[in-house]
Amino acid sequence: MKEKLKIGIGIALIIILLGLIGWGVYSAVKANTEEVVHPVATFEIQDYGAVKLELYPEYAPNTVANFIALINSGFYQNKVIYGKDDLCLYMARDTAEDAKGPMLSLIDSEVQADSDDDYEYEINGEFIANQFEQNTLRHEKGVLSLNRSDYSAYGLTEESYNSGSYRFSVMMTENANLNGVYCAFGKVTEGIEVLEKIYNEAEIATKEETEENNHEEDENAIEEFTNQPIITNASVETYGIDYGKPVVHEAFDIQSYINNLYSQYISE
Repeated sequence: MKEKLKIGIGIALIIILLGLIGWGVYSAVKANTEEVVHPVATFEIQDYGAVKLELYPEYAPNTVANFIALINSGFYQNKVIYGKDDLCLYMARDTAEDAKGPMLSLIDSEVQADSDDDYEYEINGEFIANQFEQNTLRHEKGVLSLNRSDYSAYGLTEESYNSGSYRFSVMMTENANLNGVYCAFGKVTEGIEVLEKIYNEAEIATKEETEENNHEEDENAIEEFTNQPIITNASVETYGIDYGKPVVHEAFDIQSYINNLYSQYISE
């Protein structure tokens, strides 16, 4: 009787063990074969066509959340594709010379526009050099990369790394030098030919015209377009997933920083 009981318990344990193994195998296969749904943004460009941008929150979750929030706020409408260099197209600049970046009230309904709580904001750079190691997305053709400022001349590494907000570039060729030091967060999945047409055929402004615009990137060898293509509409499909409110901080004011340094120098 005891032997039969032992045999029965042994068989039951084997069945349970096989069940656990089977469930583990099933879960692993399901995880590897189930299609991952990414949010997809659509930018409609006047006189050129539409471009679809697949966003990758697994690499840059806060950058994607911010991008989605800005699209939903209407921020990207009527921004322009303003120039190019040997590697990429530069996207989404405002046409006004005194334009600021996005304000907190755009993405946070609890903040009233133009109130004391409202401010121009930036986000932290999600890339390896900034201690964000999960972003291993490479800067290959079609990849989206968040623009940021470079204050290295003043030794301001942290301020440089965390100065992105809304402008971004689309890689028109591979650039390994940007891997790990700029935040890649998505890729063009449809309409790359639209961007190639702009990149290859849009007329380049003269040096005098570029200097008249007086934008901060001018010193970085960006060739600006004479007739800058306009983003007439931007939308995003999240497939019912809420990517949350982005974590932001007040934008660094480099001019105030320089003025303060100058005042200290004069007073000494």
